[in-house]
Amino acid sequence: MDPEPRKQQRSDGSVVAVAIAAIVLTLCGVGVAAYYFGKSNGSSTPAAAGSGGGGSTSGSETTAVSQEIALGAHAFVQFACAQCHGDRGVGGVSPYVPALDNLAPNLTAQQLTTTIEHGAGVSQDPTRPFMPIWHGIIAKPQINELVAYMKAGFPDVATADAVTVPVNQGDATAGQALYTKYGCINCHGPNALGGVPNPQSPDLTIPPLSGKDFADEFNTNAKIADVIRSGSVIGKAPIVSMPHWGSILTDQQIAQLVAYIKTLT
Repeated sequence: MDPEPRKQQRSDGSVVAVAIAAIVLTLCGVGVAAYYFGKSNGSSTPAAAGSGGGGSTSGSETTAVSQEIALGAHAFVQFACAQCHGDRGVGGVSPYVPALDNLAPNLTAQQLTTTIEHGAGVSQDPTRPFMPIWHGIIAKPQINELVAYMKAGFPDVATADAVTVPVNQGDATAGQALYTKYGCINCHGPNALGGVPNPQSPDLTIPPLSGKDFADEFNTNAKIADVIRSGSVIGKAPIVSMPHWGSILTDQQIAQLVAYIKTLT
């Protein structure tokens, strides 16, 4: 759930995801921003093949890789890249999110770094997912490791696997796992305590999802679910942004996240 629900109100009383201008990156003819821009303007795309996983693919053989590449594989899962771009970048999660397995190895390290730090997509369209601005959240060495992993062709790295979401243990228990699996923990912190810096934002941090202020503002399940679906983009880059999860997470997963967050307030 990456950053960042801010205290701005829609006419119906819920938080508004304030639109900003599209982030358009020129990636030497073929690149991630071009992909997103085409989808936002109605270009055709194959139907999504399924949901994204994380890390290694069952039945495949792992190969020896450098520590830098291994760290990149684990970061690809940690920051929920796999949850949007698919297991090892194969896509299939959303028709509006590109596969990276064939695209990324053909881009330069600088092009990939720029996209990670500044995001991609058409963020003013609330019906389309967009890649958030990771500047200040993913450390420079981690970005280099992510780039090395992608440039290496997304090799299978043992144990680079997403958290398993338990079943038949209640919605809040599933939501706790989803909170880690989809990267919410990276920005809103363990137990949703917040405190992650966001220097360009009005209050200088990514907000917590717990405590009295949060409970007062998000006083219904519907309000929490709404901001998860629509995301929050306030101001101009490099303000860290919370992506639109509406076409990535199912209604059931959103309800499970809400159930977990409610246990923390």
